[in-house]
Amino acid sequence: MDRTTVGSLLRSTQAYYSELCEKETLDYGIAFYNPRFAALPEANQFREVLIEDPARIPAAFQQTEACFRKRELFCHRWAPAEGRGTKELADFLTQQGFRRRQHMAMSLARWVDQETPEQVRILPARAMRTAYRETFTQFDTPGSSSMGELLADASLERLDDPQLDMVVALWDKEPVGRCGLYQVGDIARVMSVCILPVYAGRGIEEALLAHVLALAKRLTMRTVLVQIDETDRAGRTFLEEAGFVCDGEIVEFERDPPAGVGVGP
Repeated sequence: MDRTTVGSLLRSTQAYYSELCEKETLDYGIAFYNPRFAALPEANQFREVLIEDPARIPAAFQQTEACFRKRELFCHRWAPAEGRGTKELADFLTQQGFRRRQHMAMSLARWVDQETPEQVRILPARAMRTAYRETFTQFDTPGSSSMGELLADASLERLDDPQLDMVVALWDKEPVGRCGLYQVGDIARVMSVCILPVYAGRGIEEALLAHVLALAKRLTMRTVLVQIDETDRAGRTFLEEAGFVCDGEIVEFERDPPAGVGVGP
């Protein structure tokens, strides 16, 4: 049976969060939660949302809120199932304080050769855990260091997963970026292609992506995919130059906790 790019990305996303979080199947989707990372939307969200009757949306919302509230947690994100982002659902969630976030689903259409600058070393993150952590904390803006630490902790929990191959880029021995390849069956998903902005234009991002794509090619993966925010025009151009093409859209809804409401016990 043929799979869509969007469907394959959603499948890989669910597989990834299933290892990071506990989950509970509700009437209209799956609640993913992790009290250790209560402030992270990635660790506390409602996914595969499927509501055929728009009249049931308020009931689905109340059930989901109760699921997280009984654990003293906050549901940061709703992610509809493929093709299920109805206008009625969007209108309702907007009224509840959610923001619409749209992503592009991209698939690799051709292999492009990339050269690695001599100053760049690409090393397995499993062997460079301190350097890997720094690729999160160095990206923090003033006042947001705790979020970088949380993201680092959550990512380090998955680092030994045999399905996940994360790498770190070093420039003159300094960690300056990271990238990864996550495998679900014959699906290969490119993860976290990012570098420190001050190192842009030196070929580091291209080297990171080339490294994980070479791995996907060696593994003879049937499908190579990536998800990117639709507002990231530079990122889209970068991926298109590397052989990716746009092949669908993924919509999610995200909100911030109300003032005075905690995000965990």
